[in-house]
Amino acid sequence: MGEIITYWFVEPEDAHTNEVIAKSLLALSQLDENVSLEDNEGNRHSVFRVESYAFVTRLYKDTTKFHLKFKVFSQQGKNAKLRLWTLGTKKLVLKLKEKVTLETKLAVK
Repeated sequence: MGEIITYWFVEPEDAHTNEVIAKSLLALSQLDENVSLEDNEGNRHSVFRVESYAFVTRLYKDTTKFHLKFKVFSQQGKNAKLRLWTLGTKKLVLKLKEKVTLETKLAVK
């Protein structure tokens, strides 16, 4: 049996994020056509395919700095439906909560 390949996709949620992602992918020579794919709930999403999860990790790190809004999807095999990826989002929310707590403590002092 063959190995199942995971594909990664990013869906920008606003024009600014769309522009940042497109420019980043272009700079890496990875800009492919924006495609519309169906998720496992039957909803269509306009997404960019990215070569690896490393690009997604970079986007998560730059979310606050560049005010990025996006969703990440994975696909197990070429013809599978998209699945919403929430793992990175949970880490980002925890980091933002820690930052707010720290800023609050510093402001109180």
